[in-house]
Amino acid sequence: MDDPASFDRFAAAYDRFVSLQPGQNTQWVIGLGLHGERALDAGCGPGHATQRLAGQFDHVVGVDLSEPMIEIARRTRSRPNLEYRTADVFTIDDHGFDLVYSHTMMHHLPDYRAGLEHLKSLVRPGGTVAVVDNVCDWTPTPPRYIYLLGAWLGFPRQLRRLGLRDAWFEFRFWHSKPWLDHLASDRYLSRAQFREVYDEVFPGAQYDDVGFALAMRWTCAGPEAR
Repeated sequence: MDDPASFDRFAAAYDRFVSLQPGQNTQWVIGLGLHGERALDAGCGPGHATQRLAGQFDHVVGVDLSEPMIEIARRTRSRPNLEYRTADVFTIDDHGFDLVYSHTMMHHLPDYRAGLEHLKSLVRPGGTVAVVDNVCDWTPTPPRYIYLLGAWLGFPRQLRRLGLRDAWFEFRFWHSKPWLDHLASDRYLSRAQFREVYDEVFPGAQYDDVGFALAMRWTCAGPEAR
């Protein structure tokens, strides 16, 4: 498992980094076109997706283990129908959510399958569980040079897209020791492993490949589906 405090060390920089990737944390789930009364964003970070979901649900709960991340979310992405909590996702015992959403959180958990089972327990019959998580088919933990090489190769494109100031910030973020240390602690499933474990927990799930990750959506048909 990742160090739970690792995001605390670069919360503000991470928030800016995500802000420079418009739609990466939100495009897929918003594109599902779901609406309802209650939604949960598990591992919400600084609240990018949580804020967007608040436009589609009456009440949205964003949960993250990092207090600095939650502080940023409350300060910059607050809405009347949003509630942010600093908590371990396993301690969430609210039930009956119309949507339970998680973006790139699952690989941080000490027990991947138990995390999926817990998310499943929180959705109401007729509701949806939607999960996006990183995958890598050739190694559970890509070496640091892969990220550094990607930053170098992508810099000209990002320079054209973002301009010098933001492109240089992003480039330096990819090279920062706290971020690289965090990435070195990640453990990703392969695409085949992802489908295997999700099919076991969510029979009949549907999948989308979003490049760096797989996205899964599953609708709870009723108590018997649990």
